[in-house]
Amino acid sequence: MSHAESHPRRRATLVGGGIAGLAAAVTLIRHGGFAGSDIRILEEATPGGSLDAGGSAAAGYSMRGSRMYGAAYVLMHELLGHIPSLDDPAKSVAQDTLDFWTESPWDAHARLVGRGGRIVDASSFGLNDKGRVDLIGMMLRGEEELGARRIDESFDAEFFGSRFWLMWSSMFGFETWHSAAELRRYLLRFLRLFPDLATMKIVQSTRYNARDSIVRPIERWLAQQGVQFDTGVQVTDLEFDEAPGGLRAVRRLRARRGDAAADIDVAPGDFVIVTLGSMTADSTLGSMDAPPPAPTYRGGAWPLWQRLAARDAAFGRPQAFCGDITRSQWVTFTVTHADDRFVRRMTAFSGDEPGRGGLLTLVDSSWRLTFHLFHPPAYPDQPPGTHVWWGYGLFADRPGDFVAKSMPACSGREILTEVIGQLGWQDELPALLDGANCVPCLLPYTTSQFMPRSPGDRPPVVPPGFSGLALVGQYCEIPDNVVYTVEYSIHSAALAVASLLGAPGAVPPAYHGLDHPHALVGAIRRVLD
Repeated sequence: MSHAESHPRRRATLVGGGIAGLAAAVTLIRHGGFAGSDIRILEEATPGGSLDAGGSAAAGYSMRGSRMYGAAYVLMHELLGHIPSLDDPAKSVAQDTLDFWTESPWDAHARLVGRGGRIVDASSFGLNDKGRVDLIGMMLRGEEELGARRIDESFDAEFFGSRFWLMWSSMFGFETWHSAAELRRYLLRFLRLFPDLATMKIVQSTRYNARDSIVRPIERWLAQQGVQFDTGVQVTDLEFDEAPGGLRAVRRLRARRGDAAADIDVAPGDFVIVTLGSMTADSTLGSMDAPPPAPTYRGGAWPLWQRLAARDAAFGRPQAFCGDITRSQWVTFTVTHADDRFVRRMTAFSGDEPGRGGLLTLVDSSWRLTFHLFHPPAYPDQPPGTHVWWGYGLFADRPGDFVAKSMPACSGREILTEVIGQLGWQDELPALLDGANCVPCLLPYTTSQFMPRSPGDRPPVVPPGFSGLALVGQYCEIPDNVVYTVEYSIHSAALAVASLLGAPGAVPPAYHGLDHPHALVGAIRRVLD
């Protein structure tokens, strides 16, 4: 997107301070000619949204999710190439991420592990002929043909026991009841990953957690430009007036700050950019000795989208995504160790140093546990000798094999007991629990963006019939791109700003595997191997 000429002064109000909102603010300044002081970000909680992390070595670190990146994240790297990193203002976040990947690349030797610590040979995908045909057929099939079909309507039971599916589903978070169309997009987007699916060599990670490596540097840069961060504000509705050309424009944002009204008027010609939905809304944290409390369902992102959609079909159908939390709920957990006993045991077992092994999936776990040891430090203030790792369960609603409870009912101690039991280290359980602090997190909507959908369920970035309004985040529709990625949110922000400025064609299209024959050939060869 080329830099736009300056324009008569106008303002932009951004509803939601997640990565999509932050990226939109950066783009308005860099490419839209906006002064930072003319941009206001309204955020109910803390800027960064789902890219969060917190805690301390003493209290236990926590993060609701972990992120992976890649070279095909073109828009993310372009955006972060202009943001100074946290530690060295002379180096961009993009360069720091590339440097860290060069210093500490992933090369997993224990991607799949069976009961009792048995490393499964993942060099072969374990697909039968039907599975190979079905997988290649899905990649070559049109998305319109798949419609609202579920993944389990496209493959047989044997496919879901293959090593390919165990690696793919645990890496990206797919369940068998999720959208077949979304799986197809992922297969095409990540074709280049197929040859290294077991080792994850081409996957990139940031030096620290996503909040410290991405959000805080962007937040600092925006503050230096004069952007206004208005936190503790919950936007509950939008009011519209007629605009030129028979369109409608936002004239007022209905909002609350605590128990008080905090409505915001919008001047003609100003921009409003709204983040729809939230994959981490209403999440709750437990502790080493207590499970996460039940959610209260009071987050603002979903009710706002539901009110808008109830009045106009242009805003899509949020119920397709948030209507069944039994299908979208996850439990993640972050573990802090005051010593290196667990890490030494893992290193000796897997042959991978912390941060080099990528993801490890316990394939016989009824919860289908997956975890990743971070390269220390994962937090800038993490003391030497302290180690942090993160994990999740794909089937959190099932009883555990060593703890006869579902994951939402488990304390951090019980989740760690299950992990250690799956690894076959029960004789070391007291020592490995000593000095460990596991913080579980219950997330009602984590995989909601993967739910089966029909055309129109996700609204376009610029809803038809409106002026000066754009929608961003994981729940707007960007053809061919894949949700649940930072790249998708940044892409939505770029499209929003370009469209509002009248230059929607200025944003490059998403990476599409079928446009790269060498990647397709490499993937098919791997499937047929």
